[in-house]
Amino acid sequence: MHDSELPADTPTRRQHIGCIALVLILAGGLTLVALSTCRLNQFVQSYEARFPSPAWTRLDGKTIDQTTEIDAPTLIFSGEATLSGAAADIAILGGDATLHGVYTGNVHFLGRNLDLADDGVIEGNLEIAGARHVTLRGVVRGELTGVWDRLFGDGTSVQSSP
Repeated sequence: MHDSELPADTPTRRQHIGCIALVLILAGGLTLVALSTCRLNQFVQSYEARFPSPAWTRLDGKTIDQTTEIDAPTLIFSGEATLSGAAADIAILGGDATLHGVYTGNVHFLGRNLDLADDGVIEGNLEIAGARHVTLRGVVRGELTGVWDRLFGDGTSVQSSP
């Protein structure tokens, strides 16, 4: 009996091979996604481990609106953070962050978008471990290093007097 002699509802060998190929492609894709997720998780854990307790205070929240100056080394873990200055080093891990005010220490960032507002001044270094967009409307007096997809502004604008 040949394929042309089979009933219309009987799967052919070509259809079986096609199904197996599809399953293998899907399994390969899921494996790549799982590996990428594991690598990302390891990267985030490695970043977080650079700022251990009790030397670093941890500030967690879905949305953080810090209206007072941070006065101790602080790791901020948030989906959205708005800060008003720091007299110590800070590290930000999360989604989006907007920095206002003066930062006398170093600022570390790993997240989606970082915005140094026009009233923001970073006296120390700005280290970007990874970001999609970095917008520097304020001033970075230290060194700017890291990895980002897009950089808007160069962080050297002169801060206007109030």
